[in-house]
Amino acid sequence: MILQVEPLKPGDVVPAPLDIYRCSVVAEWVDYNNHMTEAAYLTAFGWASDVLFQYIGINDDYRAAGNSYYTVETHIIYEREADFDDKLRITTQVLDFDAKRLHFNHEMFNLATNDRLATCEQMLVHVDSNAAKSAPIPDSVASALTAIKQSHSKLSTPPEIGRTMKIKHKN
Repeated sequence: MILQVEPLKPGDVVPAPLDIYRCSVVAEWVDYNNHMTEAAYLTAFGWASDVLFQYIGINDDYRAAGNSYYTVETHIIYEREADFDDKLRITTQVLDFDAKRLHFNHEMFNLATNDRLATCEQMLVHVDSNAAKSAPIPDSVASALTAIKQSHSKLSTPPEIGRTMKIKHKN
């Protein structure tokens, strides 16, 4: 379920981090181990991204005009299991953005226990979907991202950001 949120308006206080998405683990998300599947974590994070987009002013009209964000890289860290019907809370921290790119991190929590279940670091590129190429972020979205980044600049960068996946061999 994707929540509807009001877009950020000039002068609004921006929460740090954003705490605007909730969902529940549905039966279709549960695997043979009775836990949420790998793909379901990405689905939940994707819906949280959609709520972020609403918050920064991206809607159906925006996309109909040929503007969108495409994900170019995703790094999910799975820390704890989620079970059927668990209530989830996903927070979002905008880490950085420039003329065409957006870098943010989601954290997923069990709403009842407040245990962190997973993180999802993403890099997105803004595109002109009609031209099928990257394009500058429109001023209205850049203004919203500027306000969010300013609020989120007081947060520390999560230690897992930019983490490299590799096997560390003992010598």
